[in-house]
Amino acid sequence: MFLSIKKHMDESSPELTAALLQLSQLLLRSMRLHVVRGEEAEVLRFQSSILALEQHIGSSPDPADVLVIAGEAARTFEDYYHQTNRFLHLQSNELAAMIGMLTATVSSISMASQTAVEQLGKVEKRIENISYASDLPRLKAELAGCLAMVREESFRQREESARRIHSLQRGVSDSRQRLSGALPGPMEMPLLPLMHDALTGLPGRADAEDALYRARVQENLYAAVLPVDRLPLVNTRFGSESTDHVVRFYAEYWKKHLHMKDLLFRWSSNAFLALIERTQPQDTVRADLSKFASAKLEMTLEHHGREILLPLSSTWALFPAGEGRTHEAMLTKIDAFLKSEMHIKDSF
Repeated sequence: MFLSIKKHMDESSPELTAALLQLSQLLLRSMRLHVVRGEEAEVLRFQSSILALEQHIGSSPDPADVLVIAGEAARTFEDYYHQTNRFLHLQSNELAAMIGMLTATVSSISMASQTAVEQLGKVEKRIENISYASDLPRLKAELAGCLAMVREESFRQREESARRIHSLQRGVSDSRQRLSGALPGPMEMPLLPLMHDALTGLPGRADAEDALYRARVQENLYAAVLPVDRLPLVNTRFGSESTDHVVRFYAEYWKKHLHMKDLLFRWSSNAFLALIERTQPQDTVRADLSKFASAKLEMTLEHHGREILLPLSSTWALFPAGEGRTHEAMLTKIDAFLKSEMHIKDSF
């Protein structure tokens, strides 16, 4: 390019020569101002070198110097490119090492699912081979998905441990009740949860299962299963803090609209369960619940300094509390509904 410029400067008018020299200055200025950011000291050194070349053209606009300046600019740029490439490669290795430590920690102490560990391993390998900035959003989404699985597995394991302990406690309590009289119903027993959910303050799945077990001997009791639609998508798109805001929002929403005597539990990381007592037929109860449970809601999230209006919904279900031949069959039915795809949507 600079060879072509020199030819025109040698053969053309002074006006064209001046224009082409100005063009050369603009090109050098663009190189200086829009440099890819690497190590800060190298960036400053590169910009200072290019600025000196700009000033040389401006102070001594000799066409014979253009090729010399062009060669110097090319060498400066090449040196900076190699320095920055090494810097970014080291950064990539450090990031991969951090992911490796996270993977090792997840697999050794949190007992997260094998799927989550395998996905983290894949992200680690992809970071080692990353070459374009456009790869970063996809890597971020993949990492967010892995961490969501870890959170889900951690929640599940905590609830599983609580259920086992609660099952033993329930057996002892039921034995004592059989010696002294009938078992109390879920609406009559004092609500002393084994483990409060730290995020919502609600009793967890172990207490919900206990209440469902007791509800089988009573009439007019229903279990409302209330999942939060698109919660994994919220986590992937906006992060775990936003997910927590949505869960707390729905916990307060259900408590506000359910009756005072209804029992509300956090069944899983993305679902609630309400045990409600109604004397109306099931269709009437479903229609009454639908007035608020099927409502399309919105909440404002703050993400990277921007306010985002997030649409919310729940694709819920209502079951008689005594449905199923056994207590375990009822639990299986609830979990099967939550694993169905009707409320796991991939867009807003």
